[in-house]
Amino acid sequence: MMVLSPKRKNFLLSWITYVIIFVIGGLLFYNVERGLLGGASFYPSTKNPYDAMASGVSIILGSMFMGAVIGYCELTLFRFLLSNKTFLFKIASKVLLYAAFLTSFIILLSLPINALALEQPLFHQDVLDTVRDFTSNYAFWSAMIHCAAFITLSLFIKEMIDNIGISQVKNFFTGKYHSSKEETRVFMFLDMKDSTTIAEQMGHERYYRFLNRYYRDMTRPIVATEGEIYQYIGDEIVISWEGKAGLINSNCLACFFGIQEAIEKNRDYYINTFGQLPAFKAGIHIGQVTRGEVGVLKKELLFTGDTINVTARIQSLCNELESQLLVSEDLLNKLEQGNDYQVTSKGEYSLRGRDQTIELFHLKQI
Repeated sequence: MMVLSPKRKNFLLSWITYVIIFVIGGLLFYNVERGLLGGASFYPSTKNPYDAMASGVSIILGSMFMGAVIGYCELTLFRFLLSNKTFLFKIASKVLLYAAFLTSFIILLSLPINALALEQPLFHQDVLDTVRDFTSNYAFWSAMIHCAAFITLSLFIKEMIDNIGISQVKNFFTGKYHSSKEETRVFMFLDMKDSTTIAEQMGHERYYRFLNRYYRDMTRPIVATEGEIYQYIGDEIVISWEGKAGLINSNCLACFFGIQEAIEKNRDYYINTFGQLPAFKAGIHIGQVTRGEVGVLKKELLFTGDTINVTARIQSLCNELESQLLVSEDLLNKLEQGNDYQVTSKGEYSLRGRDQTIELFHLKQI
């Protein structure tokens, strides 16, 4: 049995979301059309023949096709193409593009439907006249407005996913964290080295572009290891995994070294564009946290618990212990690390605000 990678599962889940949105839109449109026309055998406004079954099948198939096409374009072609444009510009330009494509698609689709209904060849004059009458009627353009609304909705949901992550969108709709919940999670606090100096040398605008590219290059390793981005804190990023997801195949470690590899792969770009290759350090820990929604004017998912503080303090010891990656004993004992990593104990440390000592380990990929 073929097992999908986390990256492919994330892609398919996002793609299917687009298809579902358009199918729902198609069903709603068909429901209104069927309710208005009832048992009629022709459209009142155009006098074109109407077959409820043929119309329903074509609407559903067309909705699936459009959802698949738009979803694929959004997840591949437009994934980064308009990333530096404003929200309104991205939405407006893509709605116009997709609406033009959809209009052309429906006109072409209406040819075989009407040819079948009239029992005439595809390009018979009666068929062409029927299609012309349909596309020049207000009923056609009202359908286009309906479709444009669902295109806008799908693009809006896509922007939500890009901004807060598909897992967060899923949790929002399912209400998973409307009440607080205790769970075991793995956290990684990853911080850029010498970021203050770099920012001063580059200036605010250039440093923003540098940081944006740096975070962009982290995307693939995070998705590939089933990680979730919890927070961006300036030049620091907090990545989180549900307990099992972070431990299986040592995903949390694979994420760190995957990010390291992605940055190194783009070394020439960073040096040529910014004159600087980003370096970073990280601390990883596992433990119990409470997660739930907080806020009134702006709701946000929040983790609370000692685990968060401990992970942050582990990361803060990286410079002192001359390590790029420090992990806690609690995490190391649960990992499926195999023979892929060289493990060196850095001793036991008493972390600020915590009575118990914790043994820390430096990990290096072999």
